[in-house]
Amino acid sequence: MTRYWPLERGHMVTSGFGARWGTAHWGCDFGREGGSGGMAVHAVQGGSVTHVGPASGFGQWVVLDHPTEDGSGTTVYGHIIPEVHLGQRVEAGQRIAHINPDSNTNGGVAPHLHLEWHRYVWSPPGPNRLDPLPLLDGALFPGEAPPSTPAGGGMDAQALSEAMGGSLPIERYRELLPGFMNAMLAAKCTTVERAAMWCAQIGHESAGLQYMEEIASGAAYNGRADLGNTQPGDGPRFKGSGPIQLTGRANFRAFSAWCHAQGWVDSPTYFEQRPQLVRDDPHWGFLAASWYWTVARPQINSLADTRNLEGVTRAINGGLNGIADRSTRYQRCLNLGTRLLPTSGGFLDMLNHEEQVELLAKTRDLWNLGVRPVPSLVDKKPFSPFSLIPTADKHAFDASVKAEEILEVLGNINRRLEALEARK
Repeated sequence: MTRYWPLERGHMVTSGFGARWGTAHWGCDFGREGGSGGMAVHAVQGGSVTHVGPASGFGQWVVLDHPTEDGSGTTVYGHIIPEVHLGQRVEAGQRIAHINPDSNTNGGVAPHLHLEWHRYVWSPPGPNRLDPLPLLDGALFPGEAPPSTPAGGGMDAQALSEAMGGSLPIERYRELLPGFMNAMLAAKCTTVERAAMWCAQIGHESAGLQYMEEIASGAAYNGRADLGNTQPGDGPRFKGSGPIQLTGRANFRAFSAWCHAQGWVDSPTYFEQRPQLVRDDPHWGFLAASWYWTVARPQINSLADTRNLEGVTRAINGGLNGIADRSTRYQRCLNLGTRLLPTSGGFLDMLNHEEQVELLAKTRDLWNLGVRPVPSLVDKKPFSPFSLIPTADKHAFDASVKAEEILEVLGNINRRLEALEARK
């Protein structure tokens, strides 16, 4: 169970729980020095919205019911402008409202948040209204990372297969797993809600990771200036690639610039020059989806946090195409829970973001130097330079023998020339 303070770090208690002004104050007021109007309000525990909108004495309120697994009880947030809807599931720390800046809605005092905590359900004043402060002791502040994945959590090939509907052999999912999880981390899909949305949407768009490129030729995109396709043949060259189908020269260029900024490629036009890599190498195809998820459509994670399937679908698709399949996949992925959370195998988890970027950049350089196939100067067939290492000593020995033979021949020739010169 995770709990969060309702306001970000730097807030203060403006009025506590208990006796006040000759009566009882059945909650706790929060604000910040310098004014609180418009300040974001966050759920203290996970739960469902049972009341939202106008409320006597509060102007507007949000009421959350918390199941036992989320900590139980009911919390009330008053003097706010809601940002959630009735029946919506919210998570601990999720933004649900902002403080109403209009003092006319809170009795004429400075804008603030009024928080109530009820032992069971919302009820008139009585013994089942609790002081929120003791319950928030040790709570995280909004934006702080939740506890690490529980034991047994984390994605493996079987979980990926289940999330994708088993469309491919398990061996193939095992091959795709590292790149898939790496892309999830790059897209900040590290909560159940985000991971489930990522897997459901990518699962639908790629038919369970079966397709990493658009089936059509891409000729229909020729001349599409809105996609940056200004040169002949740009349509097929920059057709939909990766599981969410990165499309158009402009998007390939933007994806390249993003990867270059992370230190993953050595040129800001890397994939504009090599678009086939996004289709042929799942590592880059998945990262193209990460770019789309966080840069081209930066609202997606926020929508995923509120389980807004339709909102994410519109962001990706422009409409609700395939919503039934997306919904089925999404529910299946939610049911998988922490089994879908990405892990980096342990070692990378010990590094901060900058260290991870540096390590990935060095790994890329090592790959380009010794593993990436290059054409042979002899017969043009590709080979890996590192494959020469086990036989390097033999090549060196053979070269040494040949050098001695050549030197002997040159010595004989030189002696004969000297002999001829002596006869003159």
